[in-house]
Amino acid sequence: MTQPNTTLGGRFTAFLILGAISTAIVLTGLVLGTEPRLIMERTGNREFRITTFNLFAGRKFFTKTIEGVTDVTVDDAVRDGRHDSARERSRQRKQKHLNFFGNNSAKIRWDRESDYSLVNEFMRGQEQSLSLADPPPFWRMGIAWFLVGLGGLSLIGAVQSSFFPKKIASTSNANI
Repeated sequence: MTQPNTTLGGRFTAFLILGAISTAIVLTGLVLGTEPRLIMERTGNREFRITTFNLFAGRKFFTKTIEGVTDVTVDDAVRDGRHDSARERSRQRKQKHLNFFGNNSAKIRWDRESDYSLVNEFMRGQEQSLSLADPPPFWRMGIAWFLVGLGGLSLIGAVQSSFFPKKIASTSNANI
């Protein structure tokens, strides 16, 4: 049996390809399992600090805070792109979200339009803070964890096969 001719360049190229695929699988799992959260805190008379962050498995990986929010509006997702088809613009008009505008034209978007009445009531009330969460369903978390595990194992396999190849034992044709 002959040993295949694998060069360092070929193994590195294989690692780059497998690493990119593994990373894409892990990132897909993270996107599916992300839980967005929004916290509103009263900082003055009808003035608020809004903080949004994303969680995966209880760990924060993105946070944005704006100060000086005084109002909330409902808006659609239309981008007015010249290249968008009529069907795409129609779909974007149906997608509603909440917009919060703060100091220095800072903006935060919350994709659950159904929270508008709750947010509006909080802004007119006297409570000090409001917390909103949008947890993913259990089936989506199951798929997310599966993809994160599969991507992680694939990345480990890519490293092992590219930089630590198996040694192939040569066999001799000696008669015993």
